[in-house]
Amino acid sequence: MTATINYAEQQKAKFQNALANLGLVAANTYSVDQGVVHHIDPKNKISLPEGMEAAKGSKILAEVAAADAQMEVFNKTFRYRPEDGALALQRVLSKFFGTTGRGKAIMTMFGSQPPQQIEVEVGPGETVTVAWGHIDFSHLDGTLMLGVTRDAEYGTLFQMSIECPKKYAHMVAGLWMLIEQELRENSIYRGKSVYRVNDRELGDKLKFINLEENPTIVYNSNVYEALRNTVWGVIENAELFKQDHRRTNKRVLLHGPYGTGKSEAGIKTAVIANAANWSFFQFNSGKENLDDLEATLKTARLYQPAVVFIEDIDVYAGQENEQYQTRLSNLFDGVGSKGDQVMLVMTSNKAANFSKGMLRAGRVDRMIEVGPLDREATEEMIRRVIGVERLDKKIDFDLVHEALVGFEPAFVRSTFDQAAEAAIIRTKSLTYTLGTEDFVGAAVLLRPQHEMHTNKGEPKKTTFDTAMRDLVRESVRDLEGHVDLSGDYDLEGSVKFQDAVHNN
Repeated sequence: MTATINYAEQQKAKFQNALANLGLVAANTYSVDQGVVHHIDPKNKISLPEGMEAAKGSKILAEVAAADAQMEVFNKTFRYRPEDGALALQRVLSKFFGTTGRGKAIMTMFGSQPPQQIEVEVGPGETVTVAWGHIDFSHLDGTLMLGVTRDAEYGTLFQMSIECPKKYAHMVAGLWMLIEQELRENSIYRGKSVYRVNDRELGDKLKFINLEENPTIVYNSNVYEALRNTVWGVIENAELFKQDHRRTNKRVLLHGPYGTGKSEAGIKTAVIANAANWSFFQFNSGKENLDDLEATLKTARLYQPAVVFIEDIDVYAGQENEQYQTRLSNLFDGVGSKGDQVMLVMTSNKAANFSKGMLRAGRVDRMIEVGPLDREATEEMIRRVIGVERLDKKIDFDLVHEALVGFEPAFVRSTFDQAAEAAIIRTKSLTYTLGTEDFVGAAVLLRPQHEMHTNKGEPKKTTFDTAMRDLVRESVRDLEGHVDLSGDYDLEGSVKFQDAVHNN
């Protein structure tokens, strides 16, 4: 029994100490004007202002006591996403009070709503459960209320309200400050790689990206240098850029055909960004709309410095609608207009379709073409993918590169795979080595597929309409110059078709 009492007294003392510490946190920045000056009299005597009667002083103190006991609602909006704020609150309460409070049921027009909890992802495949909604927090004799608010500039933000007696106002202010500090130092999103999805209740939900670099991805030396000087080096030396009054909110466009490694450049950018404590946001234009892009850019501003990697930007930039293009241009111009550190790296397979407004200087700082590999890059990729131990020492890299000319890295890699698989079948073992003939032979077999991929060898489509047109052209070849059959016509209703047949 004695042990139980001692434990209860220890917990009470701990809570009182925590509350006192909350007050100290805000002591220099927050004060409540109660109309009463608190001080310690050296003689332990009660003192009143000169001329004030005891009855008057007693009345004032009674009014102050009543005001202190009055319930008030204190509100605070944090510039962080809701899940980030909810987890920060849980960590602060656990650290200072040894408890996270107790979920509280609330009454609605549809009846009693039970206490809520939400699942928060804190890393790839790693989640924690935190309280949401109303939380009964007896240490402030009140209730914590967690929610969201929509901000025109930053999107969905974490909002928290505390209903408690007014006498705890300075402690509430201290709690706000501790939550802010926790978010600054231990935000679950800042400095991480994520992508955004829509959430019915929270508005935004951020999912983590499991970064796995492909060590076999190779770029031509000029492409690598351009990426290093325009993207990767800027991130790594952001502080020096800032000191030299240079922009870090670059807008870079990576363009080139499919399979050249543009998406892989995004993964490498994410790794470099996170190492420099920059946030990385992935956005896929093919699956999401312009509203989602705007929401992603707003989130990036919250967790800057940040990189937004926008894949297939031509889905938007190629739109001919003038109003649509104006909105897209304003989104790009808005990023960084207030000194934000938000870099945009975009990819495109069809940069030629961009509107002129999208490509003007200042809107896109640098265009980097990522194309087929040159001779040196081809050899480097072979050594990385195949491994030196599996290569014939007499391999002729010049002939291999010649056989691979025009192949994008994805096709080059496929050539290597086919060469290795053919060698396993040929030798019926895993002790094979690959020489010049293996790579050249595989490239020759893959060339027709590559031609089809690039539309160079696309077969002509024959339809009834085109077949009839060819027949008519053949039958009226002697009428050349009199009948124009170069356009696309409705054969059954075409006057030219009928006239040509009649005259023939």
